[in-house]
Amino acid sequence: MIKLLVTTDFSNISRAGIRFAIQFASQTPCELIFYSVNTKTFEDNIDNYYKKTTQDYKLKKFILSIYKTTKKEVGKVEFVTENNTQVDTTIIAYAEKCHADFICNNTSGPGIFNHLIGTTAAKLVTTSPIPLLVIPYTYRMKPINLLLYASDLVKLGVELPFVKKFAALFAAEIAVYHYNELLDQGDFKESFNQIAQNYKSEKVSFNFKKLNIEYSLLNHLQVDILKVKPSIIVMFTKQNRDWFERHFLSSKTKEFGFDTHTPILVFRK
Repeated sequence: MIKLLVTTDFSNISRAGIRFAIQFASQTPCELIFYSVNTKTFEDNIDNYYKKTTQDYKLKKFILSIYKTTKKEVGKVEFVTENNTQVDTTIIAYAEKCHADFICNNTSGPGIFNHLIGTTAAKLVTTSPIPLLVIPYTYRMKPINLLLYASDLVKLGVELPFVKKFAALFAAEIAVYHYNELLDQGDFKESFNQIAQNYKSEKVSFNFKKLNIEYSLLNHLQVDILKVKPSIIVMFTKQNRDWFERHFLSSKTKEFGFDTHTPILVFRK
């Protein structure tokens, strides 16, 4: 059974990630661990047990109130709270401890990438060894039935099986998108078509697009996201600051104003 660690800080914005997790669990057998890190550390005293119990109750009440609005049944769930000033490292440590398959975290406001800098989500993207689901605050529940997998094709044979395994949870289709400035030069187009022939199937399709170097990868993605309307965008990242800044926080991305209602699944390369 898939285990999903769902983080929340009790804010209205974090409700989007919780709604996504509820949708996730409604389509496939899944254990949801709703998890909150309190950054106000307690001194060792006799009230610690009472304070911890109060936190746990607050979390359970918050989550169940969201369940009520979705009209979805509460399945296998757990409620966990911890105290630590380092939120991102605490989340990762607990995810590893409970053997979570995925971490679900929301963005902090408009612009799923433009407003990531300095947030917990940004730190998790660049450090988490566990696949991360980043949920925009504007997310609205809908069936998961199509994944848009943005690929550089370099390690397609290694990466695609992970995407297919995830898609199989929902019997979802996969649309592979590759952007390249050399698409119409020499034998590149033929090479790309051969790759498609080797890997396409009833559930996997390929789309090759001309890359305009004036815009970032995410700018190109947004155009196709609006057309295709995928349930989730899938990306594999090199977890370092240079890669993150180049693709997620570049001036080209900001100028275009990348924003989407679509959750993003980030695997580590």
